[in-house]
Amino acid sequence: MEKKMIKQMMMALLLAMMPFAASAQEFSIEGSWANEPAKLGKNKTLDTSVMECIYNYRIIDHSIGDMREYYAILEIGDTVSKFESYGSYRLDSVLVGKQQMTNGEFFKTYNMYRPDFKEFLLENANTKRLSYYGKVSIDSYTYQEDIPQIDWVLSDSTKMICGYLCHQATATFRGRNWDAWYCDIPKSVGPWKLNGLPGLILAAQTEDKEHTFTAVSVRKSSSPITIPDKEYFKTTRERFNKALADNKANPTKSWKNSPLAPKDMNGKPMPIPKRKLFYSPLEKE
Repeated sequence: MEKKMIKQMMMALLLAMMPFAASAQEFSIEGSWANEPAKLGKNKTLDTSVMECIYNYRIIDHSIGDMREYYAILEIGDTVSKFESYGSYRLDSVLVGKQQMTNGEFFKTYNMYRPDFKEFLLENANTKRLSYYGKVSIDSYTYQEDIPQIDWVLSDSTKMICGYLCHQATATFRGRNWDAWYCDIPKSVGPWKLNGLPGLILAAQTEDKEHTFTAVSVRKSSSPITIPDKEYFKTTRERFNKALADNKANPTKSWKNSPLAPKDMNGKPMPIPKRKLFYSPLEKE
């Protein structure tokens, strides 16, 4: 393989290890490898969505004084619901119709529909279980738990969101105080892990305003709800959250003993400055 291509692949891997830093850059490849067939991952279908809700998702990290704004989508099926980045949803929708494409074509498509975040979660109404899928550095993990039972307090306050009359509810969930608004659509789900209200949750915000979900579109659907057919490291919620927090606090720690660690002209390891990544956990407990 060409030396230039190896360098490009290593840079892409480095960017993948720092997803928020990579969000402002585009992956590009050159040389013969760009014209070789891409190895596209396979998906498996779990359900068919009957409705989709797209949310604007705003996150604030007060520790570094930064704010990020993304789009996410909730796919709602009769049995399974899936919450993920809208970029991931669009990328999968494009790739599902591709029988074959080159590595160059794949990276070009990826740049067009780059996911804002890699995590996604599933809720199964039959099993009452939630499955979470996420990454720490370049490793993919999954954990399962019972669908959380949130102790909501309903209010008489109302407001319009996306043309729907919504009612207010408040709750404390895993260390954060939530203010949510649900409509009369009879789906007891919402963004992220928020659920358990009499109707679909169209908006939710933490008391400190670090996390804000606001619906921008509600539409009917008949699209397949899929997940990647790949292996994930199995873990627990507590272990995953700790590993993710540690990685965000010092992302270069895992590089020190890897081939990706920077070296000087003599091949000796170079010091890697410690730099905290953008991170505001949804769960504090």
